[in-house]
Amino acid sequence: MEVKVAILADNISGMPPFKAEHGLSVWLEVDGRSFLWDVGQSDVALHNANILGIDLRAVEGIGLSHGHLDHAGGLAPMLYACGPKKIYTHPVAWAPRYMVFGDVKRFAGIPLRKDACETMCSGIEMSRGPVEVMPDVWLTGEVPRVTDFEGPEPMLFIEKDGELVPDPFDDDQALVVKRPDGCVVLTGCAHSGLVNILKHVADAYGPVKAVCGGTHLGMGAPVSKVEATMDFLEEILPDRMIINHCTGSIVMSRMLDRFGERFIPGTTGMMLPL
Repeated sequence: MEVKVAILADNISGMPPFKAEHGLSVWLEVDGRSFLWDVGQSDVALHNANILGIDLRAVEGIGLSHGHLDHAGGLAPMLYACGPKKIYTHPVAWAPRYMVFGDVKRFAGIPLRKDACETMCSGIEMSRGPVEVMPDVWLTGEVPRVTDFEGPEPMLFIEKDGELVPDPFDDDQALVVKRPDGCVVLTGCAHSGLVNILKHVADAYGPVKAVCGGTHLGMGAPVSKVEATMDFLEEILPDRMIINHCTGSIVMSRMLDRFGERFIPGTTGMMLPL
Protein backbone atom coordinates (compact mmCIF):
# COMPACT_ATOMS: atom_id res chain seq x y z
CA MET A 1 0.00 0.00 0.00
CA GLU A 2 1.48 3.32 -1.10
CA VAL A 3 0.75 6.26 1.21
CA LYS A 4 1.79 9.85 0.58
CA VAL A 5 1.04 13.11 2.40
CA ALA A 6 1.51 16.76 1.51
CA ILE A 7 1.21 19.60 4.02
CA LEU A 8 -0.90 22.30 2.39
CA ALA A 9 -1.42 24.61 5.37
CA ASP A 10 0.72 24.99 8.46
CA ASN A 11 2.14 27.64 10.80
CA ILE A 12 5.56 27.40 9.16
CA SER A 13 6.15 27.72 5.43
CA GLY A 14 8.61 25.84 3.30
CA MET A 15 10.82 27.68 0.86
CA PRO A 16 9.22 30.46 -1.21
CA PRO A 17 6.74 30.65 -2.85
CA PHE A 18 4.92 28.48 -0.26
CA LYS A 19 2.77 30.39 2.24
CA ALA A 20 1.98 29.76 5.91
CA GLU A 21 -0.81 30.60 8.35
CA HIS A 22 -1.98 29.47 11.77
CA GLY A 23 -3.86 26.46 10.45
CA LEU A 24 -3.60 22.92 9.18
CA SER A 25 -4.48 21.10 5.97
CA VAL A 26 -3.00 17.80 4.80
CA TRP A 27 -3.54 16.07 1.45
CA LEU A 28 -3.49 12.28 1.72
CA GLU A 29 -2.99 9.87 -1.16
CA VAL A 30 -3.46 6.11 -0.76
CA ASP A 31 -2.82 3.91 -3.80
CA GLY A 32 -3.65 6.78 -6.15
CA ARG A 33 -6.85 7.88 -4.38
CA SER A 34 -6.84 11.13 -2.42
CA PHE A 35 -8.59 12.68 0.58
CA LEU A 36 -8.27 16.08 2.25
CA TRP A 37 -7.72 16.34 5.99
CA ASP A 38 -8.74 19.81 7.25
CA VAL A 39 -8.66 22.91 5.06
CA GLY A 40 -6.71 25.51 7.02
CA GLN A 41 -7.95 28.98 7.93
CA SER A 42 -8.05 30.68 4.51
CA ASP A 43 -7.05 29.95 0.91
CA VAL A 44 -3.43 29.17 1.79
CA ALA A 45 -4.00 25.44 1.23
CA LEU A 46 -5.19 26.19 -2.32
CA HIS A 47 -2.13 28.32 -3.04
CA ASN A 48 0.28 25.65 -1.84
CA ALA A 49 -1.57 22.79 -3.56
CA ASN A 50 -1.33 24.67 -6.85
CA ILE A 51 2.45 25.04 -6.47
CA LEU A 52 2.76 21.31 -5.70
CA GLY A 53 0.66 20.42 -8.75
CA ILE A 54 -2.02 18.71 -6.66
CA ASP A 55 -5.42 18.52 -8.34
CA LEU A 56 -7.83 19.06 -5.46
CA ARG A 57 -10.78 18.36 -7.76
CA ALA A 58 -9.74 14.70 -7.53
CA VAL A 59 -10.11 14.38 -3.74
CA GLU A 60 -12.86 12.00 -2.70
CA GLY A 61 -13.91 13.89 0.40
CA ILE A 62 -12.94 16.32 3.13
CA GLY A 63 -12.52 15.30 6.76
CA LEU A 64 -12.59 17.84 9.59
CA SER A 65 -10.60 17.00 12.69
CA HIS A 66 -12.74 19.38 14.80
CA GLY A 67 -14.74 22.58 14.52
CA HIS A 68 -12.12 25.28 14.87
CA LEU A 69 -11.42 28.21 12.56
CA ASP A 70 -7.82 27.23 11.83
CA HIS A 71 -8.90 23.80 10.57
CA ALA A 72 -12.19 24.62 8.85
CA GLY A 73 -12.06 28.34 8.04
CA GLY A 74 -10.99 27.57 4.48
CA LEU A 75 -14.09 25.51 3.65
CA ALA A 76 -15.69 28.09 1.35
CA PRO A 77 -12.65 28.76 -0.88
CA MET A 78 -11.81 25.05 -0.89
CA LEU A 79 -15.28 24.02 -2.05
CA TYR A 80 -15.29 26.75 -4.69
CA ALA A 81 -11.99 25.40 -6.03
CA CYS A 82 -12.48 21.64 -5.83
CA GLY A 83 -16.21 21.42 -6.47
CA PRO A 84 -18.88 19.78 -4.32
CA LYS A 85 -17.30 17.19 -2.03
CA LYS A 86 -18.66 15.15 0.82
CA ILE A 87 -17.65 16.50 4.22
CA TYR A 88 -17.11 14.18 7.18
CA THR A 89 -17.28 15.53 10.69
CA HIS A 90 -18.77 15.15 14.17
CA PRO A 91 -22.29 16.35 15.09
CA VAL A 92 -21.01 19.17 17.36
CA ALA A 93 -18.41 20.53 14.92
CA TRP A 94 -20.57 23.55 14.01
CA ALA A 95 -21.28 24.55 17.61
CA PRO A 96 -20.19 28.14 18.49
CA ARG A 97 -16.68 28.13 19.94
CA TYR A 98 -14.58 30.84 21.52
CA MET A 99 -11.15 31.67 22.86
CA VAL A 100 -11.37 33.71 26.06
CA PHE A 101 -8.52 35.87 27.34
CA GLY A 102 -9.67 37.63 30.49
CA ASP A 103 -12.44 39.96 29.32
CA VAL A 104 -11.70 39.37 25.63
CA LYS A 105 -13.80 36.79 23.81
CA ARG A 106 -12.97 35.80 20.22
CA PHE A 107 -14.99 33.51 17.98
CA ALA A 108 -12.94 30.41 17.10
CA GLY A 109 -15.52 28.16 15.44
CA ILE A 110 -16.33 27.39 11.80
CA PRO A 111 -17.12 30.69 10.05
CA LEU A 112 -19.13 29.07 7.24
CA ARG A 113 -22.65 28.36 8.44
CA LYS A 114 -23.68 24.72 8.19
CA ASP A 115 -26.72 25.50 6.01
CA ALA A 116 -24.54 27.52 3.64
CA CYS A 117 -22.00 24.71 3.53
CA GLU A 118 -24.75 22.26 2.60
CA THR A 119 -25.47 24.30 -0.53
CA MET A 120 -21.82 24.07 -1.62
CA CYS A 121 -20.89 20.48 -0.78
CA SER A 122 -22.30 17.12 -1.87
CA GLY A 123 -23.38 16.24 1.65
CA ILE A 124 -22.26 16.38 5.28
CA GLU A 125 -21.88 13.07 7.10
CA MET A 126 -21.81 13.61 10.84
CA SER A 127 -20.91 10.68 13.06
CA ARG A 128 -19.76 10.13 16.62
CA GLY A 129 -18.27 6.77 15.66
CA PRO A 130 -15.72 5.55 13.12
CA VAL A 131 -16.37 6.08 9.41
CA GLU A 132 -14.49 4.51 6.50
CA VAL A 133 -13.93 7.36 4.01
CA MET A 134 -11.85 5.36 1.51
CA PRO A 135 -10.75 1.71 1.53
CA ASP A 136 -8.70 1.18 4.73
CA VAL A 137 -8.89 4.91 5.57
CA TRP A 138 -10.90 5.64 8.71
CA LEU A 139 -12.08 8.58 10.74
CA THR A 140 -11.78 7.48 14.35
CA GLY A 141 -14.83 9.28 15.66
CA GLU A 142 -14.79 10.20 19.34
CA VAL A 143 -11.56 9.35 21.15
CA PRO A 144 -11.80 7.70 24.60
CA ARG A 145 -10.03 9.67 27.34
CA VAL A 146 -7.84 7.28 29.30
CA THR A 147 -4.83 9.32 30.41
CA ASP A 148 -4.66 11.43 33.56
CA PHE A 149 -2.49 14.21 32.07
CA GLU A 150 -4.56 15.15 28.98
CA GLY A 151 -7.67 17.14 29.76
CA PRO A 152 -9.64 20.35 29.17
CA GLU A 153 -7.59 23.31 28.02
CA PRO A 154 -7.91 26.81 29.51
CA MET A 155 -9.12 29.63 27.26
CA LEU A 156 -11.05 27.28 24.94
CA PHE A 157 -14.84 27.27 25.33
CA ILE A 158 -17.96 26.02 23.59
CA GLU A 159 -21.45 27.47 23.78
CA LYS A 160 -24.10 25.16 25.23
CA ASP A 161 -27.62 26.29 26.08
CA GLY A 162 -26.55 29.91 25.68
CA GLU A 163 -23.63 29.65 28.12
CA LEU A 164 -19.90 29.23 27.62
CA VAL A 165 -18.44 26.09 29.18
CA PRO A 166 -14.95 24.54 28.93
CA ASP A 167 -14.77 22.73 25.60
CA PRO A 168 -14.51 18.94 26.05
CA PHE A 169 -13.74 18.57 22.32
CA ASP A 170 -16.00 15.59 21.83
CA ASP A 171 -15.56 16.17 18.08
CA ASP A 172 -11.76 15.92 18.08
CA GLN A 173 -10.76 12.93 15.98
CA ALA A 174 -7.97 11.53 13.83
CA LEU A 175 -7.66 10.01 10.37
CA VAL A 176 -6.14 6.53 10.16
CA VAL A 177 -4.69 4.60 7.22
CA LYS A 178 -4.76 0.93 8.17
CA ARG A 179 -1.83 -0.88 6.55
CA PRO A 180 -0.55 -4.44 6.97
CA ASP A 181 2.69 -3.12 8.52
CA GLY A 182 1.04 -0.61 10.85
CA CYS A 183 -1.14 2.50 10.87
CA VAL A 184 -0.51 6.01 9.58
CA VAL A 185 -2.26 8.51 11.87
CA LEU A 186 -3.15 12.08 10.91
CA THR A 187 -4.11 14.38 13.77
CA GLY A 188 -5.64 17.84 13.77
CA CYS A 189 -4.78 19.61 17.03
CA ALA A 190 -5.04 16.47 19.18
CA HIS A 191 -7.28 18.31 21.65
CA SER A 192 -8.39 14.90 22.93
CA GLY A 193 -4.74 14.16 23.72
CA LEU A 194 -2.10 12.72 21.42
CA VAL A 195 -1.56 9.76 23.72
CA ASN A 196 -5.30 9.12 23.98
CA ILE A 197 -5.50 9.17 20.17
CA LEU A 198 -2.57 6.84 19.61
CA LYS A 199 -3.73 4.41 22.30
CA HIS A 200 -7.18 4.32 20.71
CA VAL A 201 -5.73 3.75 17.24
CA ALA A 202 -3.51 0.93 18.50
CA ASP A 203 -6.48 -0.75 20.19
CA ALA A 204 -8.91 -0.31 17.28
CA TYR A 205 -6.73 -0.53 14.16
CA GLY A 206 -3.27 -1.83 14.99
CA PRO A 207 0.22 -0.58 15.88
CA VAL A 208 1.15 2.98 14.94
CA LYS A 209 3.83 3.25 12.26
CA ALA A 210 3.68 6.98 11.48
CA VAL A 211 2.12 10.16 12.90
CA CYS A 212 1.50 13.43 11.07
CA GLY A 213 -0.14 16.58 12.42
CA GLY A 214 -0.55 18.84 15.41
CA THR A 215 -0.19 17.93 19.09
CA HIS A 216 -1.26 21.05 21.03
CA LEU A 217 1.87 20.74 23.13
CA GLY A 218 3.07 24.25 22.31
CA MET A 219 0.03 26.24 23.42
CA GLY A 220 0.90 26.60 27.08
CA ALA A 221 0.82 22.88 27.77
CA PRO A 222 2.35 21.90 31.14
CA VAL A 223 5.88 20.49 31.02
CA SER A 224 4.58 17.32 32.67
CA LYS A 225 2.19 16.77 29.75
CA VAL A 226 4.96 17.32 27.21
CA GLU A 227 7.26 14.90 29.00
CA ALA A 228 4.59 12.22 29.41
CA THR A 229 3.68 12.50 25.72
CA MET A 230 7.30 12.16 24.59
CA ASP A 231 7.79 9.21 26.95
CA PHE A 232 4.83 7.48 25.31
CA LEU A 233 6.15 8.24 21.81
CA GLU A 234 9.47 6.72 22.81
CA GLU A 235 7.63 3.67 24.09
CA ILE A 236 5.77 3.00 20.82
CA LEU A 237 8.49 4.61 18.64
CA PRO A 238 6.76 5.26 15.30
CA ASP A 239 9.05 5.09 12.26
CA ARG A 240 8.11 8.65 11.32
CA MET A 241 6.73 11.60 13.26
CA ILE A 242 5.89 14.61 11.10
CA ILE A 243 4.85 17.05 13.81
CA ASN A 244 3.65 20.59 13.13
CA HIS A 245 0.97 23.28 13.60
CA CYS A 246 0.14 23.75 17.30
CA THR A 247 3.23 21.96 18.64
CA GLY A 248 5.51 24.98 18.88
CA SER A 249 9.16 25.36 18.00
CA ILE A 250 10.47 24.62 21.49
CA VAL A 251 8.70 21.26 21.76
CA MET A 252 9.57 20.36 18.16
CA SER A 253 13.24 21.08 18.92
CA ARG A 254 13.09 18.80 21.95
CA MET A 255 11.43 16.08 19.88
CA LEU A 256 14.14 16.37 17.26
CA ASP A 257 16.80 15.95 19.94
CA ARG A 258 15.02 12.95 21.40
CA PHE A 259 13.90 11.09 18.27
CA GLY A 260 16.53 12.07 15.72
CA GLU A 261 15.84 11.05 12.13
CA ARG A 262 12.46 9.57 13.05
CA PHE A 263 11.24 13.13 13.68
CA ILE A 264 10.48 15.59 10.84
CA PRO A 265 9.39 19.18 11.60
CA GLY A 266 6.43 19.81 9.30
CA THR A 267 6.23 22.82 6.97
CA THR A 268 3.96 23.84 4.12
CA GLY A 269 4.96 22.37 0.77
CA MET A 270 6.37 19.20 2.31
CA MET A 271 5.38 16.08 0.34
CA LEU A 272 6.67 12.66 1.27
CA PRO A 273 5.79 8.96 1.39
CA LEU A 274 4.91 7.26 4.67
